[in-house]
Amino acid sequence: MKKEVTKVLLAALIITCLLPSNVYAKKKKIDIIVFAGQSNMMGHGNASQAPTVSKKNGLAYLPVSAPGKLSTLYEPFGREENDSYFNNVFAGENYATGSMVSSFVNAYYAKAKTPVLAVPAAMMGTGSSSWATSRYKGIISRTNAAKKAAKKAGYTVNNTYLVWLQGESDALAMQRNADGSCDSNMSEKTHIKNVKRMYDNVAKKTDVSACFVIVIPSYYGPETDPYGVKWSTYYKKIQDAQVKLCKTYDEDFFMAYKKTPSIPNSYFHSDHMHLTQEGLNKVGAAAGKAVGSYTKSNR
Repeated sequence: MKKEVTKVLLAALIITCLLPSNVYAKKKKIDIIVFAGQSNMMGHGNASQAPTVSKKNGLAYLPVSAPGKLSTLYEPFGREENDSYFNNVFAGENYATGSMVSSFVNAYYAKAKTPVLAVPAAMMGTGSSSWATSRYKGIISRTNAAKKAAKKAGYTVNNTYLVWLQGESDALAMQRNADGSCDSNMSEKTHIKNVKRMYDNVAKKTDVSACFVIVIPSYYGPETDPYGVKWSTYYKKIQDAQVKLCKTYDEDFFMAYKKTPSIPNSYFHSDHMHLTQEGLNKVGAAAGKAVGSYTKSNR
């Protein structure tokens, strides 16, 4: 009887050794999510108030400080990842101080049950034109490098997504001069065109299969342009354009969080533009839940 048991165990061991390694690699899955946009995606919050992220929930790809490998995901996310495409240091001060990424990843994992490899690709004060014409190249580079690092670490990449939060700069670019003219020629149509162009450029050179849009928050300040139009009016135009973007190009763009415009002023810093960490946690959790649900339902 002892000999028979030994034979069975030996046979099982031989079969295990002969099986291709990718049979087991497939069990180690990960979803790459690139977090792109401007300052509210960069995160001007307080890292100490952000949730922690376990390795089970997600990891980070840090292309500048730790290229070629996977790292622990912590806040402030992407703080040291400054290069020619994404630089959040101005006048010697680093403005990446706490983001929504950690709360997003935790909420995403709770729904999708797949860990996230988070990739930073945000820069403060950037308009959609720069993303459409040049900055998209940074997204391509970082996305492909993250995929290579994930495979090297033994992961199978299930999905590659782009999460997008940008538009405040476009809203301000809509301001008119006293005579009613607009120097930038920015409009809702131009914003949509630029974001679509950015995504198309990225999708051609990466495995990104969807862009999830977080609508920009509202502006609660009193400022008006020289023509007498409130800044909040222009913010509303961009918010509407982003909803239209997802409806018009519904094979590529999906709404991650539409309720951002209703977040009250108490969730903002005194500039009325940048979300506090509490606000970032709120948006990140809601958007992560929505994108996680999308992934779960499309398996």
